[in-house]
Amino acid sequence: MRIFAAATCLTLISAAILAQDAPPPAPPADPAPPADPAPASPALTRMKLGEFWYGMYLPDGTTEGYARLQFSETAQKGVHCDWELHISGDGWKYEEDRKTSFDAKWELTYTEMSSGLQRVLAAREGNVMVGKSGVDDLRAEVKQDAITGMGFILAAAMPQKGGAKLVRNEYNEADGMKDLGATTFDSIAQEEIDLPEGKVKAWKYTMQRSEKGKELPIWVNDAREIVQVDWGTGNLMKLHRSSTKELYQPTPPFLTQLESEDKTKLVLTADYAGFTLDEMWALWATSDGLTKWWPPEAEVEGKVGGKYQPTWKDEEGNIVWQLLGKIEIWEPNKKLGYTWRWKETPENVPDLHVVVDFKAIDGGVNVTVTHSSFNATNDDQVNRDGLKNGWEAFCSKIPKLKQDPDKK
Repeated sequence: MRIFAAATCLTLISAAILAQDAPPPAPPADPAPPADPAPASPALTRMKLGEFWYGMYLPDGTTEGYARLQFSETAQKGVHCDWELHISGDGWKYEEDRKTSFDAKWELTYTEMSSGLQRVLAAREGNVMVGKSGVDDLRAEVKQDAITGMGFILAAAMPQKGGAKLVRNEYNEADGMKDLGATTFDSIAQEEIDLPEGKVKAWKYTMQRSEKGKELPIWVNDAREIVQVDWGTGNLMKLHRSSTKELYQPTPPFLTQLESEDKTKLVLTADYAGFTLDEMWALWATSDGLTKWWPPEAEVEGKVGGKYQPTWKDEEGNIVWQLLGKIEIWEPNKKLGYTWRWKETPENVPDLHVVVDFKAIDGGVNVTVTHSSFNATNDDQVNRDGLKNGWEAFCSKIPKLKQDPDKK
């Protein structure tokens, strides 16, 4: 420290001596213009508190269920949101509950999600979200401006004027608070929309996840109520002024579950009236047959060791999901078996296995699907529960092929 002080002192003395003989300094140059400041986030205004009911509408105007939002004030003068969603269609249903909280500065303080056997909850401690994902501990660093899947509600707090923009960093709580990057909200303009109560004027906002993500339009009225959301496929969530629970009418399951107490496997069965063994085998064991009721594309090599690969692609032809199955059992019209591994599955995760048994019955064919081997003591049970819903959704399409062979 003394050496540093002495060196500094010598420098100042030398500069003073040199300055005695030096010419007068030149006048200072004009200061450089200040750099454009980074755009500041707009001030957010609390949305209207209370309970709000929504109908979930398909493009043809029919409904598939309901949603409910409830906003309340927290003890810290922030906002807490409760959300529930219940929708169903032919052969499937989906239910979820979510909770999210923001403090008075609109910083995320709590998140929770549950659907089926999946449950995630986390509270904020500084820049870390700490909680549980199923039975596993959850600890994930987040940015100050973090939001989760419920972030769309911030549209109701944005300035109600054209050109307003808000950027927040989104995290997927269903995937261990995975960082999804920037999500951008833009205020577009005020326009008139149709609601069950009639025509109303509302501010249109768009929410975009990542630069290439699709825009999610959200409409908010002057009272700061979310009155409509377009979920991107023409499916609209519209505000009602009373309970919409009656819009949720799930059909009874098509598949019957057997051996449900055995958590290591999933056994589902159904009778398919009007089908022959040849027809049913072709629907499961040929590329063309599989695409009639399951994936848009498929490659099935009819032999043990051959490929069994259903594939889903996006509009640009990129693979979104692909099952990298390998045929293990090939007994035409009797039994089909293959491995179950998605393209993105980590190498250290073991394969699951599917065995499909075909049996002729009076007037049709019985098909039994056995999906194994699940870990009975961890979050693999969430996967098992999700696969049950998936098989229900797709297998229930097969009977309709007798009514309209060209309709998937």
